Amino acid sequence: MAINVLDSMIINRISAGEVVESPFSIVKELVDNAIDAGANKITVEVKNGGIDQIIVKDNGKGIEHDDIVKAFLPHATSKIKDIQDLDNISTLGFRGEALASISNVSQTSMLTKTVDSECAYSLDVFGGKFGEIQPSISEQGTKIEVNNLFFNTPARRKFLRKPKLEESQITNIISRYILANPNLSFKYIVDGKTIYYTKGTSLLDAISCVYGVEATQNLIYIEKTDGNIKLSGYVSRLGFSKPNTTYQTLILNGRYVIDEIVSKAVYMAFEDYLMPRQFPMYIFNISMPNVDVDVNVHPSKMNVKFSNPSKMYDLVYSATSACIYRQLNPNTDASVGENDTIEESLITTDLSSLQEINIEPNLTQAPTNPIFTLKQSKYSPMTIFDLPIESKCQEETDTKVNTTDSSYVDIVKLSDFKIVGEIFNEFIVLEKGEDMILLDFHAGHERLNYDRFTKMVENRSVVIQDLLLPYTQDLTENEVNYILELKTVLSDLGFDIVKSSDRQIMINAVPMQLKDINLKGFVDDLLHDMKNLKPSVNNEIKHYLMQKACKSSVKSGMTLSEVEIQELLKDLDMKHPVLLCPHGRPILTVVAKSQIEKWFKRII
Repeated sequence: MAINVLDSMIINRISAGEVVESPFSIVKELVDNAIDAGANKITVEVKNGGIDQIIVKDNGKGIEHDDIVKAFLPHATSKIKDIQDLDNISTLGFRGEALASISNVSQTSMLTKTVDSECAYSLDVFGGKFGEIQPSISEQGTKIEVNNLFFNTPARRKFLRKPKLEESQITNIISRYILANPNLSFKYIVDGKTIYYTKGTSLLDAISCVYGVEATQNLIYIEKTDGNIKLSGYVSRLGFSKPNTTYQTLILNGRYVIDEIVSKAVYMAFEDYLMPRQFPMYIFNISMPNVDVDVNVHPSKMNVKFSNPSKMYDLVYSATSACIYRQLNPNTDASVGENDTIEESLITTDLSSLQEINIEPNLTQAPTNPIFTLKQSKYSPMTIFDLPIESKCQEETDTKVNTTDSSYVDIVKLSDFKIVGEIFNEFIVLEKGEDMILLDFHAGHERLNYDRFTKMVENRSVVIQDLLLPYTQDLTENEVNYILELKTVLSDLGFDIVKSSDRQIMINAVPMQLKDINLKGFVDDLLHDMKNLKPSVNNEIKHYLMQKACKSSVKSGMTLSEVEIQELLKDLDMKHPVLLCPHGRPILTVVAKSQIEKWFKRII
């Protein structure tokens, strides 16, 4: 097979594919350049998810006339001169590939003016073909307009995601730029509508712009220095958490990055104070010598590599733990102040002695004293017996679960068991013959709710209950859009959900079968899995939503009367063949008398 030497046009198209993956990557590269140019005002405008048009305008230094064409050439940059510069990168952009790659797969125009230039200049580069530099009129700075992305590579344009999905990715990165640069004024416009507008006043104002007032009021300042590394920013108060990690932002030397070390350190500090599948919120700024971190490990420049990862973990973990300690001990000596210098041994000793505290969080205003729900135990729970009834029956009868063997019937006929009592507001204790059953009645209710609800949905007989007062929940722009993508399926299930503002949804009605549903828990569950769900797959999403809704319809901490217990047992009797909750957890566990006797050494 002959080897061909590719011409420059093909080479440039291939190179562009490494940099320009989507409209998001274009926005990121252009905003990086605007910040590097010293701008303090940046406007980003996108149309149709950035597929049709992207405009990034700044008031930075601008580009000299003689450098305008160079800016569009491959590997041309003002930010690196020699190889040593790669070990000490202080700018956001540095590879010199952005404009060359973008202009090769789009219709790109530049309008730029420096402070000393008598006029502005413009240049069009369409699909890698250069026009003529033309004099023009403009204020100081640079405006890049990118139109008709992938117009000359239809195969790549075909594989772009839906405009709303492309838009959400752009919205996410713009929000990170706002948080990373609170001293800059950002304006972000989508299809003619202003989504974000900041004046560059403070980090708290930037946080409020992105996440809203409620989130801002539930943050606490954090700061710690270890040698030449400094951490500062905000972390959520105890009792205020989020269903996913999209509320976590790490800014490293002015650059938004994603790092598992920092995220893990914060989570481990909060672990004992978080409900399952909840995550702390944080906006951290970390400054450190450029030579101690490698930002050149991925073309996106969003992943980094620390020269001393364990030192970074220790810094973040100890700072976060000390912040938690101050909330638990509000009378701590004020000299601790913003610098967290509390001994780690003191933190560990004090936290291990905490008792469980249950106080409902007040999210309407910033609390003067911590208001939270804590769960802390000195001892790890020990699982003594964890065998679902199906497994036990299979072992004892060596037959399938649905056998009519008498030993299986005796075990699963729950209504024949003696009701011993209820423990922990979670489990019913039953006894019959040589067996004891521990039944999770929350899981049992969830199973029954799910089966009844499923039948109603299948028969199109769902009864809708209007809410006396609509339920509202503040979300981010992306989260609102995600919930709206589920609106059709949710409507089929009996939920009336509308968008009340760019950052708020309103629920007006719920299915009667689930009238006691915890709507915040339900919405949070949906948001927790938003990265992994595909709303377009109707059957999959419908069953998922029914599972989540039924789970949220069971009241936590509920207690049952003996009559209610008897009714539940009848419903879960042999006429109900599935002894698992909709999520696959066992509803009950069987413990043989002989096993209990072994625990107490009565038999060996």
